[in-house]
Order: sequence, then C-alpha cells, then structure tokens
Amino acid sequence: MSLVFRNAQLSDVDVCHRIESSRYPEDEAASRENIERRIAAFAEGFLVAERQGEVIGFVNGGATSKVDLADEEIKAMIGHDPKGENLVIMSVVVDESVAGTGVAGQLMRAYVARAWEQGRKSIFLLCKTHLISFYEKFGFRWICKSNSTHGGAEWHEMAAEVSA
Repeated sequence: MSLVFRNAQLSDVDVCHRIESSRYPEDEAASRENIERRIAAFAEGFLVAERQGEVIGFVNGGATSKVDLADEEIKAMIGHDPKGENLVIMSVVVDESVAGTGVAGQLMRAYVARAWEQGRKSIFLLCKTHLISFYEKFGFRWICKSNSTHGGAEWHEMAAEVSA
C-alpha cells in the first residue's frame, strides 16, 4: 500500500475528527476543536497518512521542554512550545478500513524520523497495556504506570530517545 505522509492542514480537521471519534471511546477521543487547535498550533507535529489522496490515519502531538504526561492541558496545546526538545504524542489512529495493515506502524516510523530531522531529543506518549509491545517496536521503552485518569482508563508512560 503506497502511502504519502504530510503535515496536516486545517482542511483535514473533519476527516481527522471522524477517524479519531470512530476509533477511540467517546471519553478518550479528542474533540473537533482540539484537533483543529493542534493543527493550527503545530502542523509539523501533526502527521497524516494518505492513500490515493484520502487521509486514512494520523499521529499528532505537541512539543515541550517540560514533560508531564498526566497533565491534560497539553492536549489543548496549553504549555506547547514549538521549540521544545521533546514531543508528546496525543493520538495514533488509523481508519478502521486499514486497521491491522501496518499503516499505524508506517506512521510511527515516519513520525520518529521527522522528530529526529527536527532535532528533538525524545518522544513521550501514554498508552494502554495492550499497546506497550506495539510502541516498543519503534524504540519506545516503558517508564511507569501513569497517574493520568484520561477517559477513566489505566495508562502507561513510554519514551523514545530520538537525538543522535
């Protein structure tokens, strides 16, 4: 499957929100407003995957020099610093039609590569237990069980070093 990776544009808000809200539980999915805010504030941290001109998935995050994964404010880009040495991933999601086909893995590889190209030091994320091994494939290591209560779920903090 030939994919094109590019920075998100404001014209992608609706399709990204549709994908996000169809794949995450309602109390975990980002609102349309937060997706729009993330693209407007930091398009270079919002990577979409396209197949034949159609957005089929994305990874997005914010940049910061101070990492607190339990802090919900970063999801609304509060505390975002475009020059921050670290990225904090907020969503990794693909359309249901391509789930299990490797698109999420290709997105992660592209996101990590771009973080390196941008000179970032590390990438952090929260994930559920069943996804720990997925992120380990891309150089992430488990840090600890998180204090985050996002969506009422149990989360794990993970990090990957990306600087040379």
